[in-house]
Amino acid sequence: MLTLGGVALLFAASQVEIPLKPVPINLQTVAVMLVGLTYTPRRALESHLVWLGLAAAGFPMLSGFSGGLTYMGGPTLGYLIGFVLASFFMATLKQKFSLGSWKSDMGLCIVGTLILYACGVSWLTYLFGFTNALAFGVLPFIVPGIIKAGLLCTGLKIVRSYRKG
Repeated sequence: MLTLGGVALLFAASQVEIPLKPVPINLQTVAVMLVGLTYTPRRALESHLVWLGLAAAGFPMLSGFSGGLTYMGGPTLGYLIGFVLASFFMATLKQKFSLGSWKSDMGLCIVGTLILYACGVSWLTYLFGFTNALAFGVLPFIVPGIIKAGLLCTGLKIVRSYRKG
């Protein structure tokens, strides 16, 4: 059930878009980080692989209700791979070191983001060159990414404080 919940979260977050110019921002990275911070490594991996498997099969699971191998093999391929790796490594580090504070969650979000950007920029560099990869694949997302990670970690802290009682 948790795996399907992760798939549903990843799908829903992919459709929530903030129409900024020149590059719109969506909540995919928030979902990736949330899964990485709250799921076991196995469940995080399962959720992402099922989500991407459905997208590869043509189901409209990705941003803008897109899917299919043609879409996935385009400029977003590196980020899609990065989503899987980032979430899995975040969950692994959290489990291994029993992390759970706001600071450690934020640190894990930074680690996840670095993994995500490394994968995304690598693929974009192959397609468009390094300068364009940075200009269009990283720089517009740094500030929104920090804000989203901070809000996510703050929300998790609030939820955890209510759960403790």
